[in-house]
Amino acid sequence: MKTIQIDDDLYQFIAANTQKIGESASDILRRLLWENTQSKQVEVTLQPSAATTSKVSSSKNDNVSEINNQPVVDSSVKVDAPDTKVETAPLVEEPETQDDHVLEPSICKDTTVFNLLNKEEVATQKGAVGRFLFILGKLHRAHNSNFNNVLEIKGRERNYFGLSASELEASGSSIKPKQIPNSDYWVTTNNNTPRKKFIIFEVAKHLGYEETDAEKLRELI
Repeated sequence: MKTIQIDDDLYQFIAANTQKIGESASDILRRLLWENTQSKQVEVTLQPSAATTSKVSSSKNDNVSEINNQPVVDSSVKVDAPDTKVETAPLVEEPETQDDHVLEPSICKDTTVFNLLNKEEVATQKGAVGRFLFILGKLHRAHNSNFNNVLEIKGRERNYFGLSASELEASGSSIKPKQIPNSDYWVTTNNNTPRKKFIIFEVAKHLGYEETDAEKLRELI
């Protein structure tokens, strides 16, 4: 280790740059000199050469020339885009479904119920209730345009026909309403067989049948 003599102002400068307790004067000088050396090396490395500077200047001038030669676009001018039509697939409507039945197509107005049923077909129905509902279904098909006339047929304490089960149930108790096949109408079925025959007879009369034909329908029950 060498001993050197320095002026007081240099000593004060070295002491002022102390960063930690116990740091020696050699460490302080070494750090200061090293930082100064690195700073100079960075400055030398980053300093561009004359050739590079000329290339950059030339490139900038070329870019300016290209920019100057390009047409100026007026931002206030609006360019309309061509109209485009978006074709959408047509909506496919789903067929409506009915809950409990499918309405049959209407038939010729001159058709009578006798064109739609026969005794053998009636006989295959299950019991008096089955035959009763089957005949009413055929009467509705033959006369669906004026079948609402049957709503006028009523008993002393209950309605025989309605447009819903709840409507019939509201008019009496234990009436066992059932829907007439392929129609929107409901009928009470908790009647004895003579009462069912009477209802069929009255339905035929309300739909315009003669008494003789109404009797034929009644006897099919």
